[in-house]
Amino acid sequence: MRLSARIKCFKYLVYAYVILISICGGAQLLIGAFLLWTHKQYAPIVKNQFWEPFAVLIGLGVISQALCYLGWTSASRKHRCYLGLFCALLVLFIVILFLVSGWAVATKAHLIVPAELAIETTFTEFLARDDTNDQTHIWNRLQRDFRCCGYNGIHDYKKNKQGFPWSCYDPIDTNVFSTGCMHVFVKSIEMNMIRVAVVAVASALIQSLGIFCVIQLTMLLKRPTLMLPNGDNHSVRVKRTRELAPLSPATIGNPTPHSSTKPPIPLKPVVPRVDQPVMKSSH
Repeated sequence: MRLSARIKCFKYLVYAYVILISICGGAQLLIGAFLLWTHKQYAPIVKNQFWEPFAVLIGLGVISQALCYLGWTSASRKHRCYLGLFCALLVLFIVILFLVSGWAVATKAHLIVPAELAIETTFTEFLARDDTNDQTHIWNRLQRDFRCCGYNGIHDYKKNKQGFPWSCYDPIDTNVFSTGCMHVFVKSIEMNMIRVAVVAVASALIQSLGIFCVIQLTMLLKRPTLMLPNGDNHSVRVKRTRELAPLSPATIGNPTPHSSTKPPIPLKPVVPRVDQPVMKSSH
């Protein structure tokens, strides 16, 4: 395969790879935005904590789109320097994705205690202010949406003179939810952290598939090409240029070991020009 055909082949492979990165980045943006929006609805219950992994996932999606622009432009212009920069940034980006995945898993493992304390504090404030009849209160929305009641269960409302709030009743069969909201909500946050970890690992693995194509295109663009009269490009090797020393009769007669072994081209004899004498006429 000619060099031009190989460059064209890997160029289109890089284009396909950039499109794949763009799809992964769009998925990171959508999933991160959805998880952040879902978490923000009930974030005051945990004192606005544990939102950082979702925001980081959104930021990584934006960065991946910027990398796509760099890769597409570099491949279209066949700019070897920018392609090398794109490959280096892509490797760094993949490493960051793996680190974010580990960070999300570590956050899941250590969020139970601070989440329980924050939920208990907000529930105590909910009972102290007697906001059980407020339909817009976040605890009523949490109990209605997660189908739970109280901090640990329905016994948390036994001291309440007004009984169970309306959000603890099932609207279909009017039974009281028996599950405590602390366990349900903490489990929901843990599942969201696992989703962040899975998305980060999957994106890192998918985006590492085409690095070989970028490296190969960069190496092909390094080789110089020679344009032939028929329009084909062929690779040529660059030879080291030697310094040309002025020739002398001694050098021509005794060539050095590094000089060419071909005999010197004999010079054609030059015949001196003789002017005809001019005859002057006497008068």
